Amino acid sequence: MAKLLLLLLLPAIVGLAVPRSAAAVGSNYMLSGETLNTDGRLTNGELTLIMQVDCNLVLYHGGWQSNTANNGRDCKLTLTDFGELVIKSGTGSTVWSSGSKQSMKGNYAAVVHPEGRLVIYGPSVFKINPSGAGLNGLPLRNIPLTNNMLFSGQVLYGDGTLSARNHKLVMQGDCNMVLYGGKYGWQSNTHGNGKYCFAMLTHKGELVIRDDDFKSVWSSKSSSKQGDYVFILQDDSLAIIYGPAVFSTGSKKMISMVTN
Repeated sequence: MAKLLLLLLLPAIVGLAVPRSAAAVGSNYMLSGETLNTDGRLTNGELTLIMQVDCNLVLYHGGWQSNTANNGRDCKLTLTDFGELVIKSGTGSTVWSSGSKQSMKGNYAAVVHPEGRLVIYGPSVFKINPSGAGLNGLPLRNIPLTNNMLFSGQVLYGDGTLSARNHKLVMQGDCNMVLYGGKYGWQSNTHGNGKYCFAMLTHKGELVIRDDDFKSVWSSKSSSKQGDYVFILQDDSLAIIYGPAVFSTGSKKMISMVTN
C-alpha cells in the first residue's frame, strides 16, 4: 500500500520542479518597454523564467524567485526604460522591482543567461541596423542553428552563426561578417582582409573581428566602461550590444518550494 501511495504521489512531487506548461518554447530576452504577461515565459535551454498566475516570478533550474506568490492577481513583468524589472498587479500596484533603476534612460535588455541567472544589460552601446538592399542573398542551408547571443569574452569562429527566426549573422570563412535574411542585410565589408578570422565581444562592449595574428580587422568602436555585455541578434533582425550588466539574480540560493 505504501509503495502504491508513493507511485501516486511521485508525479505531483516532480511537478514542483518544473510546471508542465513550462515546456512551451519562447524567447530568451525582453527589451525596454516590453511586458511578460501572466503565464508568460522566457526560455534558454532547460532554464525557464515564468511570470506565474500566482504573481510569483520564478527562474526554474536557476534557483531564484521574486517571493511574491499570492501578492496580487493578473500580474505582469515589465522592463522599464531605466533598466528596472517591475512586477505590477492587475490593479496597477507595484508588487516587486529589481531595484536596478538607472539614472540614464535608454534601451535595456533582460536576458536569461545560460549560467542560470536573470541579467539586465544596458543601455545599448552599438546597433547593427540592416539597411543595405540586396545583401540578404540566397537562403543559407545546412548551417547548424546556434543561439542568438554572444556574451563578453565569447568568440564566434569562422563559419560560426547566430540565429533568430529567419535571420542569420555569420562570421564567414572569408573574414566577412554578414547578416542574412529579411528585406535588408548588413556586412562588415571585410571580405578577404584576413585568414582564420573570428568575432569576439570584449568586456568593454566592443564587437571586434580579428585575424589569426590577433590583428583587428573591424570593430564596432563602442567605447564604454569595463563590465559584462551581451550582443543580441533580435527577432526583428536588429543586432544590438547591451551593457554593462546592471542587475543579476544569484545562482546559489535554491528555491525551497514554488507554486504554479
